[in-house]
Amino acid sequence: MLKSIFVATLFFNLVVTANAVANPLALFIEQCLQYQPNLVQDDLVTFQSVEQQAVEFEKQTLALNNLNDRIQYYRPFVIDNQSKQGLLWCQLHLADELYALTAAPSTQSLINKLQHAALPYNQLGEHLASIKQMQWALIEKSKLHSAQASIHLALSQQDFTMQFNQQDCVLNNGPKSESKTNDNDINNNANIDISIAKYLIKQPNEHCRKQAWLAYQTRSRDQQTPALELIHQLHQQYATQQAYDNTAQSELSRYGLNPQLLQQFLTNQTTNLDIAPWNIAHVLSGISKSSKMKMITSNEFLQQIFASLKPLGLKFELITLASSTTNKQSSSDAEQHNPLTDMQAIRVWHQQRLLGDIFTYPQDKLKSRLNVDGQLIKQAVIGHQFGQYALSFPRQLTRLQQQQKLIYALSQAIVSLAQSGQFYFLSNRVQNLDTHAISTKWLVHYINQQLDLPLLSARHQLVAQYQQQLWVFRAKVALTFYQYKGNFKGTDKDDWLTNNQPLSAAFEQSFGQQWPNATDAIYSYQAIANEGINHYLPLWQTALTQLIIAEVPAKISPRDIFDLLVINETYLPLNDRLERLIGPPIDTHSLIRRFKHAGTTQE
Repeated sequence: MLKSIFVATLFFNLVVTANAVANPLALFIEQCLQYQPNLVQDDLVTFQSVEQQAVEFEKQTLALNNLNDRIQYYRPFVIDNQSKQGLLWCQLHLADELYALTAAPSTQSLINKLQHAALPYNQLGEHLASIKQMQWALIEKSKLHSAQASIHLALSQQDFTMQFNQQDCVLNNGPKSESKTNDNDINNNANIDISIAKYLIKQPNEHCRKQAWLAYQTRSRDQQTPALELIHQLHQQYATQQAYDNTAQSELSRYGLNPQLLQQFLTNQTTNLDIAPWNIAHVLSGISKSSKMKMITSNEFLQQIFASLKPLGLKFELITLASSTTNKQSSSDAEQHNPLTDMQAIRVWHQQRLLGDIFTYPQDKLKSRLNVDGQLIKQAVIGHQFGQYALSFPRQLTRLQQQQKLIYALSQAIVSLAQSGQFYFLSNRVQNLDTHAISTKWLVHYINQQLDLPLLSARHQLVAQYQQQLWVFRAKVALTFYQYKGNFKGTDKDDWLTNNQPLSAAFEQSFGQQWPNATDAIYSYQAIANEGINHYLPLWQTALTQLIIAEVPAKISPRDIFDLLVINETYLPLNDRLERLIGPPIDTHSLIRRFKHAGTTQE
């Protein structure tokens, strides 16, 4: 297995080398595949202090972390299969290098020393110890990634037809123009969803809609079953090795939770919409889509956001990159003299400290789909590098959802740049999911308050409520799946199918109707394989953000909240920051109780 990976990597390396001169992406892939961190015992010499050894470790590993971030940046832009494969091999190569790095004796020696050091060095030691504990052996990791890829391939298949036993469920073809598949739908791999959605909208018979929706959920069950069974088996083996009874216990223990507490939290987050998934499209088709708003340029809207953030100590400077002469304007007069009409950098300052740059890419009107996208380019690390972020958006904002997306994407960018520390692992979003998500959601709330934007339409509010309840239900399914310890074949399969009744009840609690074979839900979404039991995390992060918004005393200003929650110059752990903001108790059991009494079920 490992030998075949090496051969494939070597073959791909030869291919990209031939094209590297003409293709910058191919050059990046080649450099990535050749990268090896130079961290040996001599680099962490014994006469250095533990703080000096930590800084040396950061220098030696920063390139590896930057390459990982750059892979995520490039991935949305890659279209051809060769480049996609190259990025995949690059990601696997870096994962192997990280595994070797964490297993090195010098790293373990550093971890032991750091855990007895002062802030933030002890936090770095804790992060490295956690990363090492979560590392899987190369063979098991390879099996896991292959199984996840198989499920992704199965769910993305587009070659299927809907066949009905009842002629009454067959819709007559409409005009030819309606029956044609849009090329853009094919390019966005969305023609399956659009086809089933059109059927659910146009079919007046609820029984037919239900049968079509249920069949769609299990459209790739046969292809997925072996991969899902393998994923479950690998996670269960790992949990057993860690002395836990099941995967759910093992994973949740990292967050101070257990399956019972998570079930309680999900129950509190459950609201009965009384609209089944097979009826939601039909219901939405009868509700007005529009939210009243005046069209506004992205430049004007960004200037409004910049002004709203000034009380937090943030300052924005626009730098034009398209012209040969660098043109700088402060945010106060940038709108008049330096509009965002070309690719520009938004230089972000907090008080007198430079946080980094946000590169903006206004989209052409000719693009088929105008959307807001953001992606980290480089993580800010104090003393080593400034942060870089990319932000793409339409030149004109014609819908309220576009405004909301731009607020969220800009908030993510600011938080990514602002949450910089001395060490990459203490700053990066992937390593600090809760802190980053809660900070972003709080900042979005603050900006919305300052701008006083109109509410989303009733249609979009219903969509949000439906998506939230679908998330809650799927989190319950993941919890059940990863609590289960048996197999999915033979007599053990009957044990798994006994979960149909409780999962059907959970489905009914959110959507008002039963799903008798609700265990089939494991075949309907990718997250059960990739995120696993942690699919609940965005729900938890939103509830915690809403608790902060509801219970922070009035004497604590928004600037104080920003400095403590986002900037965090003193490197306080998240629990310490929460205690300062909302007061004790902040253990998970108490937080769940406080969520409920503070009314933080998501809207």
